[in-house]
Amino acid sequence: MEFEYCVVDAFTDRRYRGNPAAVVFGADALDGPQMVAIAREFNLSETTFIFPPDVPDAAVRFRWFTPAMEVKLCGHATLAAVHAMVERGRFATLRSDPQTLLPIQTASGTLTARMEKMPTADDAWLVWLDLPTPRLNPIQLNADRLARLLGTTLDAIDRSLPLMRTQDGDVLLFLHDLQTLQSLVPEVNGLRDFSLKQRIRGFCVATLNTLADSIHAQSRFFAPAAGVPEDPVTGSVHGPLATYLVVNELVPFYQNTAAVHCVQAEPGGRAGAVRALVTKHAGEGYSVRIAGQCVTTMRGKLTV
Repeated sequence: MEFEYCVVDAFTDRRYRGNPAAVVFGADALDGPQMVAIAREFNLSETTFIFPPDVPDAAVRFRWFTPAMEVKLCGHATLAAVHAMVERGRFATLRSDPQTLLPIQTASGTLTARMEKMPTADDAWLVWLDLPTPRLNPIQLNADRLARLLGTTLDAIDRSLPLMRTQDGDVLLFLHDLQTLQSLVPEVNGLRDFSLKQRIRGFCVATLNTLADSIHAQSRFFAPAAGVPEDPVTGSVHGPLATYLVVNELVPFYQNTAAVHCVQAEPGGRAGAVRALVTKHAGEGYSVRIAGQCVTTMRGKLTV
């Protein structure tokens, strides 16, 4: 069997930047072990497999795989897949009608995507994704051991911003300065074992000490327990991260909505920009959507 695929760089407007995701079309003929094998062959942090929906309120169904396992949510691979489908002529009204919403069936429930024309270029688009309701819960960890596993010291951790666990099992941790963040060299095997023991998917290590006032936070993301030693730009964690910044009054509201701009970057490697809108609902907590640009780098066919 042959399947068409493409590779899309998400959260960037330049090829070979941002975070690459593979997108496999017409995946309903594939089983779980085949999808794991294909994701391992691509060897990217995530691969999206596209299916027809089997629930009435969705237009399409996505499943995401790392090289090691299936995951319940992946932001950058969702943006990449929406971009890829529109390029192929599917759901073209996402561009022609800015009110069009695309409901996507996933293991995290039905997600909603939309597109927005960028005013700065003729064919530049943002893909927006409504994420599940963010949930942040304090988590108690051995901070000294965690610091050593990340390749730093306890003093480097900003203790004024407590560690939080997200609904996806990620931990948000803040450092004092950007230089320390960029110099981290985690002990991958030890961090993987620590993550598995604590049932943690990954660690979003961030700092408020950014290169520009327009950037609210810069981060790196390590998820060796999920088969991803370091992810270039992690869309799903930026919903909780943006909400964390807003809850801690580090980003102001305007008419109950806060616009957050974050950067995630590997030192000397890939980098990407994530936009987020966090909306406060009276008595109902917060909702969040993220956005990024995407660009296709490869197209082809794979054989199973």
